[in-house]
Amino acid sequence: MNTVPLRSIYNTHVNIDSYIGWDIGGAHLKMAEIDKAGKVIFADQSATPLWKGIGILHQSLEQSRKLVSGKSVLHAITTTAELVDIFPDRITGVNQLKDCITGIFDKNPVRFYSGKTGWVSADCVTDYAIEIASANWYATASFIARYIDKGILMDIGSTTTDIIAFSGGRLLNQGYSDYERMSTGELVYTGIIRTPVMALVHDVNVNGKQRPVIAEHFATMADVYRLTGDLDETDDMQATADGAGKSLQDSARRLARMVGKDIYGDESIQEWMNVAKYIAEIQQNRILQCCQRIISCLEDNQDITIIGAGAGRFLAAKLAGLMDCRYLDFADILEVADELKPSVARSATAVAVAQLARLSD
Repeated sequence: MNTVPLRSIYNTHVNIDSYIGWDIGGAHLKMAEIDKAGKVIFADQSATPLWKGIGILHQSLEQSRKLVSGKSVLHAITTTAELVDIFPDRITGVNQLKDCITGIFDKNPVRFYSGKTGWVSADCVTDYAIEIASANWYATASFIARYIDKGILMDIGSTTTDIIAFSGGRLLNQGYSDYERMSTGELVYTGIIRTPVMALVHDVNVNGKQRPVIAEHFATMADVYRLTGDLDETDDMQATADGAGKSLQDSARRLARMVGKDIYGDESIQEWMNVAKYIAEIQQNRILQCCQRIISCLEDNQDITIIGAGAGRFLAAKLAGLMDCRYLDFADILEVADELKPSVARSATAVAVAQLARLSD
């Protein structure tokens, strides 16, 4: 790992009580606190629709930091929020996010994670903004590779899917930037909540007949997975496409609108549950093809373990079964209380970046 100039942060903060990992996304803020021994104290997620303005992040950070129990803490940051279109480019985004973060955490040391480059102090962020941008996947995969000899991280979130192979403590990614990883299949821009239905399918099967899909943002994959019964309510934080409710009836109504049909009142929604299963399978196959492509490039592609992370872990587990691979939940890598496991796996990157900060001391 390259040496990065770091401001001395331990001269006045010798005794760190805990490490706070922050995964700052454009739609969600995830955080985790771990103690000096690596024990996870808690993990949390909140909705931060940053496209509405950076003030949303400021409010969420202020609220979330109240959960921190340690008195002397180190904040470890990774971010993808610089991609939000309120910023003209990534460098501007990273710098504005840094200003927001350091303005709130001014009394504690802050480190920014820059992937293969290392840790960057706040006063060096401008010089390493491109390396800091969207390095969250590198944190999660690097942490897992310390504990699992060989496998593939499959982090399926609300918007994207990361598929990263590793072996012998080394990441085997072919791409690094979003641009490169989208080309290699290691970054798939599809998720289980925010992805518009129209981005996945051009037609759907309704009662045995193919029907064209309207190119409008009428429904999302959250509607699909509510109807299939797979979406955990805890992960269902974003507003719906029409701002209306999240009941099965509401989700069916939005999905029906995708093919130009209205449903009313308590009309049966069974056929739309079937449509949802059809769309879910399309998404599943898209991710499956990318994962198989990555596996086919490995020198040793036998006995692969799929490590699932994110809100879409249910899908990662299903795909592991289809590929006859062993499945392991991210939370099972750590010694975590059963009641914390869902939140730890959901906020895997926040946990990972906190652990990496602890291990780098």
